[in-house]
Amino acid sequence: MGVLVDYFTAGSDESAGWALSGGPGYARLPLVDCKGWIDELDDLVAELSGRDLSEFGDSEVVVDDEASGVERMMPETVAALAAVEDARLREYAEDELLDDYQIERITALRDLAREAVRLNHGMYRWMCV
Repeated sequence: MGVLVDYFTAGSDESAGWALSGGPGYARLPLVDCKGWIDELDDLVAELSGRDLSEFGDSEVVVDDEASGVERMMPETVAALAAVEDARLREYAEDELLDDYQIERITALRDLAREAVRLNHGMYRWMCV
């Protein structure tokens, strides 16, 4: 059994909580589908930014039940991801031998973080078993 993961933005923890039962797509929130691909955004952001993982705080649980949960990513993580330039994304993709799908997902996550920062929204992770 796997874990389904989407990253999304919302204007508040309350509106992010709407995603609990059906996911952010069901709640009509902007999202990047990362099912079967990436679980821990902090690790990716540390690699992309060249910063130590310890510089980012842990995500905070907004709401959960036995089958699913919503966590808010720390603002430091979101800001660091939003600051990643295209040249760094290309360099990382070459170093890690990423395929087109993976490059597209990373770029979409970075763009989602930029939109969250621009709108002063939170960025969240929805998980479902």
